[in-house]
This record gives sequence, C-alpha cells and structure tokens, in this order.
Amino acid sequence: MKLQKISIIGSGAMATATAKVIYDSGFKNIWIYGIDNEELEQLSQGKNLKYFPSSTQIPHFNTSNNLEQILNNVAYIVIALPSKVVDVVFKQILQLTNNEVYIINASKGFYPNTFLSLQQGMRQEAKDNKYVKGIVSLLGPSHAEEIIKQAHTLVCLVNKDSNISKQVQPLFTNSYFRTYLVEDEIGAEIGSAYKNILAIGSGMLFSKGFGINTVAAYLARGLSEARKLNSFLGGQDTTLMGLTGLGDLIVTALSDLSRNYSFGYEFIQDKQKALQTSKTVEGLVALDNVIKIAKTNNLDLPIALSLYQIIYQDHNLDDIIKKLWNRNLKLED
Repeated sequence: MKLQKISIIGSGAMATATAKVIYDSGFKNIWIYGIDNEELEQLSQGKNLKYFPSSTQIPHFNTSNNLEQILNNVAYIVIALPSKVVDVVFKQILQLTNNEVYIINASKGFYPNTFLSLQQGMRQEAKDNKYVKGIVSLLGPSHAEEIIKQAHTLVCLVNKDSNISKQVQPLFTNSYFRTYLVEDEIGAEIGSAYKNILAIGSGMLFSKGFGINTVAAYLARGLSEARKLNSFLGGQDTTLMGLTGLGDLIVTALSDLSRNYSFGYEFIQDKQKALQTSKTVEGLVALDNVIKIAKTNNLDLPIALSLYQIIYQDHNLDDIIKKLWNRNLKLED
C-alpha cells in the first residue's frame, strides 16, 4: 500500500471515479474535498447517490469541506471541477499548499476569462509558487459512469515534459485503467474542449431524428474545424487523431452519458428547460471561447458559429443545415 496523501478537489461524478482509480492503483490515503456536505457524508460511507446507483462499489474515502485540512502534507492534488470555477479554487490551493506537490488537472476546457487552456492558465498562476513541482492534465475518452464500473479505459497524461507526467502515472495504472503520455499540450487540450462543443450538435441532430450518415458527416467536418483551430494555436495535427481528440470525440458525441450530448438533445425538445440545467455543460463554456477566438482572428469555423447562433441567437436548426449544405463546393480539408 502506498501511503502518500492524495487530495481530490471536487466531489462530483468524475472526482469520485478518479478517486476510485487511484485507490485501485494502490494508493489508499485519499481525501476528497467538496462543498456539498451530503455528498461528502455519502462518500465517507462508500457511495455517491447523486451520480451512481446504490449498488455501485465505492471505497470509503476520507472527506472534508475544509480546504486547508485537505491540502496539509499532500503529495498529489487532483482537480476535478467545472472549468468555470477552476481559477478561484486553484488560487486558494496555491495559497494553502505548504509542501512540494504534483497537480493533476482532470477538468476540461479553457481557463476562465482567458483563451488559455486549463493547464496553461494553471501554470501561469503557479509560476512563482515554489511548491508546485509540475502540472499534468488527465484527458481522454472516459465517462465516470463507466470508470466506476471498472470498464477498461485508456486516457492520456499531458505535459510538455513527459518526465513530469511519469511522476504521476502510477496513480492511474491498474487492471482496468491505463495511461499514455502526451507532450502536445495544445493539441490535447483543444481536442478535449472542441469535442464538447461538437457533442452538443450531435445531440441536437439525433434529437431531430437525423441518422448516422448525417451525424458522421457532421462529426468529421467538426473534427476538421478542431484541426484548423489547433493548427492556428500551435498544436500538432496528429494529436487530434489520438485519445484526446478522436477518442474523446467518439465517447462524448455518441453517448447519452455525456452532459454535452444530453444538453443538445434536450435543447431541441425543450430549449428553456435545457438552458436552466446547463450549468455543468462544459461545451457551452468552450463554445463561447472558441467563437471569441474565431472572431478576433478571422477564423472560419462554420459549425461552431452555427451552434452559437442556434443556442444564443434563436436561429433554426433546419435553416442552419440548409445554409451549411449550400456552402461552396471544395476540396476536403
């Protein structure tokens, strides 16, 4: 048994699933931080009924709503929060950390109020902090609902220096969970963010009754858009064909386990209801950032723009499809 203290920041589905992966990798001294006392109480009893059935096997974790207690003498910190709150919590973490740590980011999207990836934003915040030994992102095709059931899962640990990623790899290595190392931070982060956007659209298409031909065409052209943005920002094209790109796109855009897919599906059925429950839909945050980047830099991202128009400007999906269908014929890019 490995005795290093590991703290999970967040008590939601992915935080719980990630904690279980680490526990099953032989690290038993795990603490979970959250602000929902009912969730924390359940996690201390081996369950999290908000996200998983009562029959789900979850270890009995240490829990606390006191961030200072959670961070005292910690060796590894895993951040599993909605991207829109990462900056506030991360600044608190930096202030309270009192020994050398590795930080693993399990959130996806952009750093709040910036065009930076989450890892880039965290690194910028932590550049003068003497305790942070490295920041690694955990990205790839993974639904918490399947991880918790020990479904075989492959993801990536992302840092431009793979030697740093190797320091946290043992936490995520067991009989059902395996990681690869990726050094292209930009490509991995863009793939992880853009697939959330595209999943919203695939949910809309399925909700309207379109078939797999249409959805396949949509996702292929959407991936082409992601490649265009990735190239502009300096990422490597091959990364988008790996686990953090194509792999993550498949698992997110073709499954009702995805909040982004489910939001898109519900949006077509009942727009107002969907918008009322959209707080944890990462694709909406990513979409807003991508549109700002596209407008600022004159990038042609027609699918992202179309989704923005449907969600925020009341454009009709059928009219949007006709408009996209009538674009100039050209070579595939």
